[in-house]
Amino acid sequence: MTAALQRVPASLQWTALSERGIRAALREGDLILAFASPLTFFVCIYVPLRRSMEAGGIDYAQYLAPLIVVQAMFFTAMFAGDRAAREVQGGMGTRLRAMPVRAWVPPAARISANLVRAIAALAGALVVGSLFGFRFHGLGHTLAFVLLTLAFGTAVILAADALGTATANPELGATVLFAPQLLLLMMSTGFVPAEGFPGWIQPFVRNQPVSQVAGALRELAAGSATATTAVAVAWVAGLVVPAAVAAVRVERRRGR
Repeated sequence: MTAALQRVPASLQWTALSERGIRAALREGDLILAFASPLTFFVCIYVPLRRSMEAGGIDYAQYLAPLIVVQAMFFTAMFAGDRAAREVQGGMGTRLRAMPVRAWVPPAARISANLVRAIAALAGALVVGSLFGFRFHGLGHTLAFVLLTLAFGTAVILAADALGTATANPELGATVLFAPQLLLLMMSTGFVPAEGFPGWIQPFVRNQPVSQVAGALRELAAGSATATTAVAVAWVAGLVVPAAVAAVRVERRRGR
């Protein structure tokens, strides 16, 4: 049996494990929840703030939708951390380590399944945004919007997956992830411009990754790309690489 598994290409192992994760997401209703959650979040923010923001000349649906997209990626990452921890708790990780499966295959398969959830969450965010007036301008910039969103989603999913695998504790992982997520979302330019914050904290608000990514998505939706987009791409690249390394190292460490 082991000799037969050793002859199975890593790509087929990855495909099989990815399909397993996607089937679980469909069976347990994860994709429906991923799609629906941005709708609730958008309405809860848009309704109380719309009048005051539009009084200042801001098209608030166009302004807010990128942050809802970012929040949807964070929500997906929390699912990812929970799933990774449950895999370890349930013994799936132990079974895989007893087989000739390369260390990168299990996290890569989980990422693939979680990206399906991320796509569902992105779709939900764009649907509710469109219902309230959010629009794209330019096909190329729309594609760049989607790619940047999923790249950011990949970064936070990888980080959450590594944390969940390392702790093997879904409750602890959710607690650890919630605080920085809430801080970065609330202290960003996603809800209101930086000028709406006290002067002493405005530099942090402007330059932290959520503000940069939300600002870049806002630009891309409007059909343009400036230095903000380049900075956001640099932030995402700087997050993806160490998160991927951490995910693989944690998997290897648990296999020892």
